[in-house]
Amino acid sequence: MFDRQKATDLLVQLVKAESEPSMSKEPVLSVVIPLLEKMGMTIRRHENSGNPAIYASRGKPKILFNGHLDTVPKGEGWKFANGQVEGDRVYGRGSLDMKGGCAALLLAAEELARKGTDFAVIFTTDEEVGMAGAKDVAAHHPEIADIPLFIICEPTDMAPVTDEKGIVQFRISTMGKSAHSSMPELGRNAIVDLIARLNSLIDSELYGNRRTDPVTIGINQISGGTGMNVVPEAATAVVDVRFPAEYSCPEMLGILKKLVRADDDTAEVELIHDLPPCRSGISPEMLASIEKLVGGKAFSVPYGTEMAVFGKLNPNIIVLGPGKETMAHQVDEWVDIGDVVRAAEVYIQLAEMSNFQ
Repeated sequence: MFDRQKATDLLVQLVKAESEPSMSKEPVLSVVIPLLEKMGMTIRRHENSGNPAIYASRGKPKILFNGHLDTVPKGEGWKFANGQVEGDRVYGRGSLDMKGGCAALLLAAEELARKGTDFAVIFTTDEEVGMAGAKDVAAHHPEIADIPLFIICEPTDMAPVTDEKGIVQFRISTMGKSAHSSMPELGRNAIVDLIARLNSLIDSELYGNRRTDPVTIGINQISGGTGMNVVPEAATAVVDVRFPAEYSCPEMLGILKKLVRADDDTAEVELIHDLPPCRSGISPEMLASIEKLVGGKAFSVPYGTEMAVFGKLNPNIIVLGPGKETMAHQVDEWVDIGDVVRAAEVYIQLAEMSNFQ
């Protein structure tokens, strides 16, 4: 149905319009918005302090597609340029996560508009940071709750995702006392204290105690000390915790604070970001129809998407998109253009399925 070269050109345009957190999002929006306007969509723009979100709709939507246009930073060590095409692969930061899915939904949207189908599209530009755009759209568009099917087009290798883990990210800081390192007994080493508290996390029963969906703890940033011969008086670490739906964010943070002894006056815990776990409320019958269409069974993922925001408003939601999620945030990130085309075709079929008429 879809021309591969057209799909490739669109994806290359999106990838070359770089959209890292610190960058303006106008270049990538200047690719997307004219396409939506050409489709005759009614477009509402929410600004969100330089990270706009777009809600575009036609008529009374029977299906809604969601994608985020921002990416994580590119980083170093790449062999391929942003938007470079090699065979069936398009390389570049965001090619998989998730401009491949955005290209697929735009291709599908163009065809649905041509056929006169009613549908809606949401694009955000801060999903990788705080999801403020998704929260703003949800707050201003309660009509989303009435749409029969909501697709988050994140990469899932085109099998439906119905469960996502929650996220708690926090900073722990320890306060010691400075002294000359030749006389450590006169000071109190904040780094040693921090390590002991972090070990309490790693050694806890939370860490990997379940065969499925374990609570995982990532100690991903650490700093402290001022010199080789000075007992450090301060140290900090940033911790990323992922947990299943049996916990809420406040419950998990409470457990973590106890493990690191946050009530001690020599330590502080600061919540940086949290996102609740999410379970789709899609009906078994609808899910079975989708599984049959895509040829894959529903599964759960350890990361969060904007389903955690929109799922509160519309339970008929799943994550379904092109490419393998394990390539996300990797050096030399890529997506197969054949997967993008297939995703667009599936999105058309989902909109046309009799279940959703």
